Amino acid sequence: MRQLQLAEIWPLARKPSSADRSQSKSLPITPGSKSLCQTRSASSAWSAQVFTPQTGIVLSMSNTFFQSASLKILSPAELFVLITPPMVAEDQSVVSGRSYLLVDLDQPTPSVIPKSKPNCTMIGISQRPTSNNDSEISAWVDLVIHLPEEQPLLEQIVATITNQPLAASTFTGVLRESEHLSISQGLMVESLAYSTLQNSHGFRTWLTNRSLTATKAPAAQAGVADQGPTVLVERNSGAHLGVQNSHGDTLSLILNRPTKRNAFSAAMRDELASALNLALAEKSLAHIVISGRGSAFCAGGDLTEFGQSQDAALGHLTRLTRSPANLISQLNDKILVRVHGACIGAGIELPAFANTISAQSNSVFALPEVGFGLIPGAGGTVSIPKRIGRQNTAKLGLSSSLIDANQALRWGLIDVIED
Repeated sequence: MRQLQLAEIWPLARKPSSADRSQSKSLPITPGSKSLCQTRSASSAWSAQVFTPQTGIVLSMSNTFFQSASLKILSPAELFVLITPPMVAEDQSVVSGRSYLLVDLDQPTPSVIPKSKPNCTMIGISQRPTSNNDSEISAWVDLVIHLPEEQPLLEQIVATITNQPLAASTFTGVLRESEHLSISQGLMVESLAYSTLQNSHGFRTWLTNRSLTATKAPAAQAGVADQGPTVLVERNSGAHLGVQNSHGDTLSLILNRPTKRNAFSAAMRDELASALNLALAEKSLAHIVISGRGSAFCAGGDLTEFGQSQDAALGHLTRLTRSPANLISQLNDKILVRVHGACIGAGIELPAFANTISAQSNSVFALPEVGFGLIPGAGGTVSIPKRIGRQNTAKLGLSSSLIDANQALRWGLIDVIED
């Protein structure tokens, strides 16, 4: 498949006329174009697999991408014309049917950048090397895509936004606001947005479709159940656990739902919060090590509990009251998280608050919530941007892609890879 060339579809740097709009070109698609998984390099850090917990299938996004109705790329000057006058700016909103805007970062930028941003996701497009994208407009947009190497990633992002426009716009909006807030304020904003989306059409549709899929699926591991508490709590000497520079005792917290890949349930949240509250009160503890039993550290939220809350306000206040995210952030300097296998959703949102994340080489990371019609709800809109920045967080959440341990280390999402 021929890679996109910006010059082929670039509009003039003026407000387009009706003739321009009728003649604007679309991104090229040719008969027999390869699917996403066929065009990706095997060495690419971005996985072509989109996280779909019901089926685990590999999706090709090419057709969805090219059939999208919003593929025109604007110059910064054109964009500013569209979003500066308040009455015109209303049209550049997900409420008015505008799910995203594409902006060519390689074009000249006006000297004055608007203070307000549209209520839709702004995707910057560039063919320049990453190191050359340090302009103010590059930092202003929600994320930056580098062509041609990230064109498959762009396809995935556009597909997610098109399928879940309200969740995508809410996600990027929360990331924008949380960038300037304290951790507790950011968690408040995230939780309010999460509760709002639980009553959205996008999430309800996903929930209905998932219920139909789950009904048709065969029963898994009948008779097999995890025994004991969902979080094991042990107190040992630091030397016993191999903690470097040990002086004093170490509290070991082990996620204990191995047959469910340590899916983060309400019970696990409450038990983890209780253990962390004890650690906060116990001043003599020198270290806290969090890990997980089984094949995965944590495969994300327990999907069987999604949609069970009938009271959005109660759910919001419960998240703030029993908040492992807030507690881990308070105990940050004492905490080492050892992850392995799937670290999905809460499985990376919570570790990202810790001082140190040590990952095994088989670890993979993803934020799939926007694809469900939600946003990360375990603190990820606060913790992950502090490690990898707002724009990389937007890439991770809007693409639903898996990244491997090497990419996570390059970004700073983790601190070390264990052999």
